Parts: sequence; structure tokens; C-alpha cells
Amino acid sequence: MARKIEIIINNEVFIGDTAPARDQLEMLTIASQNGLLMVVGKGISDMGVAVAMSSLDMQVIDRLKELILKKGEVCRESDKVPVSENMFDGNTFNYLLLLARGLEENIGPFWNLNNGEEGGGENERGAIQQ
Repeated sequence: MARKIEIIINNEVFIGDTAPARDQLEMLTIASQNGLLMVVGKGISDMGVAVAMSSLDMQVIDRLKELILKKGEVCRESDKVPVSENMFDGNTFNYLLLLARGLEENIGPFWNLNNGEEGGGENERGAIQQ
């Protein structure tokens, strides 16, 4: 079930929904294959995130755009305009940052595995299910 998300980039609010589970699985795979899991984790600076995102192939960026922004119907809250690259003219790093934060919103529960929190695959005895 989709969850409402709100992402603030450069004092601009963007709203939308998380993607369906199948798309989140694809996002998790993309993040893993491209070394992004640690980048979209908490505590990484915006500069670090933008640098990592800028190293991706355009095909990967385009696929993330489809999965995160289009399927999540992410738009600028102020005027409800769907997100596109041209909104960030002169500051395209903010577009990459928005993609990364959207990725984080979609695959964030993955980090619950580390703490054994809800949704993290822990059974009643506290052991991780294999």
C-alpha cells in the first residue's frame, strides 16, 4: 500500500506516494547494484548524496525517475506541477538529491533489518528468518 511522502529540497516541498512493492524491490536492487545503499542511509550529507547520484549512468537515473517520480506521482506542492529535470535549471544537483531522497523514502524500511524493528523480518524469538 502506498504511503504519502514529503521531501524538502532547497526549501521547496515535493509530495507524492511511495511506489508499489514490486517497484520498491526494483529500486532496492538498483541501489544495491550501484553502491547506493549506504548513500541513501541516514547521516550522509547532501553533497555526498549528489556526488554519488551523479556517478550513475543516465539509464539508471531515467529508471529511478520512472519508479520514484512518475509512479509515485511526485509533484511540487506549491503548484502541483509534476517533477521534471527542467524545474532545477542551474541546480540540477537538487534534482539528483530529490531522486535520492525519494529512493530513501521507498526503500527506507530495508534499514529496519539492522535493528530488528517492525517489517525487518524478525520472528517471535528474535532470530532473523532465513
